[in-house]
Amino acid sequence: MAKVLIIDDDEMHLVMVRQVLDSEAVTFLSTADGPHGIKLFAEHRPDLVLLDMGLPSMSGIDVLKEIKKIDALAKVIVVTGYGSTDVAKAAERSGAYGFIQKPVDMKTFVGIIYSALGLDPDSAGSDPSES
Repeated sequence: MAKVLIIDDDEMHLVMVRQVLDSEAVTFLSTADGPHGIKLFAEHRPDLVLLDMGLPSMSGIDVLKEIKKIDALAKVIVVTGYGSTDVAKAAERSGAYGFIQKPVDMKTFVGIIYSALGLDPDSAGSDPSES
């Protein structure tokens, strides 16, 4: 079972991600706090981190750098509402696996996540917008 850590202060985004990725193949940890996210990463070593760049307590880039210090091979997908080429380049230079801009296209988002986890995207839960 894959473990995904979500570090994001947007409660609606957390709920949406959990609904879309809900399957027996994925378990979740989540926090809205950068330092707590780093601690959770160190303790639980998730298979993937979904990291918001706009955290109130610490910049997403700094969180990414700290996670990479703990595990240089960690897979981190950066999610941001402030999508610019500068942010994408900074995330890439800091070792991000991928970059997604909010509002996310769920099909693309799920595809990137499942690719990072080595899972079949068809095993993901249904898109809540289809309900």
